[in-house]
Amino acid sequence: MSRCLIVNADDFGLTEGVSRGILQAHRDGLVTSTTFMTNFPWAPQMAPLLADAPDLGVGIHLNLTTGRPLLPAKAVPTLVTREGAFSKALTHLVARVDPAEVEQEWAAQIERGIELLGRLPTHLDTHRYLQGYPTFGAVMIRLAQTYTIPAVRNLYPGRQMRPAGRLGALNPANWVVDRYLQRSSQAVLASDLACPQAILVGDFDREMLLGRLAGLEEGVTELVCHPGIVDESLRAITSLVEQREVELGALTDPSGLAMIAEQGIQLIHFGDLAQGGAE
Repeated sequence: MSRCLIVNADDFGLTEGVSRGILQAHRDGLVTSTTFMTNFPWAPQMAPLLADAPDLGVGIHLNLTTGRPLLPAKAVPTLVTREGAFSKALTHLVARVDPAEVEQEWAAQIERGIELLGRLPTHLDTHRYLQGYPTFGAVMIRLAQTYTIPAVRNLYPGRQMRPAGRLGALNPANWVVDRYLQRSSQAVLASDLACPQAILVGDFDREMLLGRLAGLEEGVTELVCHPGIVDESLRAITSLVEQREVELGALTDPSGLAMIAEQGIQLIHFGDLAQGGAE
């Protein structure tokens, strides 16, 4: 069995700098796929940038924690703060969000993505890995089936998905996260949706990226990344800033492409996976 790799850059549409960085990482590097955040008012200006990247797979990055919802705040009251914006607190989401409102808002984000792209997205995934919470994962699966989107990300339980902290492996939150991910990932596998067999997440630099490529297992693996070009707009909206340029440099370094060629790794995107193009 061959080794196939989907290199998915999250957060297209977050800012112009992030969007252009993703396109650079595709044009000059390893990125084969991205996921579009469609809830921002500047999404219509970001979508045309994709026209120059016809080989880049484009999915939808379903969002509940950054910016504002597409739907009026009064229609999704459990999703927003008093100011009408999404809450950044994951505990807020898990504790009080109405799953029906999640489904309505995510459906609006998908429909806007289809309108802006002029085609179905290759797949769905979630900002800040929200699909790992089984309730949200079930909504994602249901929406993919409703809109005939053939593939989704699958967050498999494992050490790399566990929260960091001073307690390390002894962190009691690890048990909760593993249980959630076990349930959500099994739900994806039990559905009729395509997904990779493994996932690699977490920040990386050039050497760490080469290590991940060297250790790639047989089958289809998704490597999640967050390349981007830093500007003041990015600093104002997220805490993940300088690391984006580190990853952009790693993904466009010639050594990565050289290792892909030397090891016979096939670069694909979610559209290839859903169509059975991974061999």
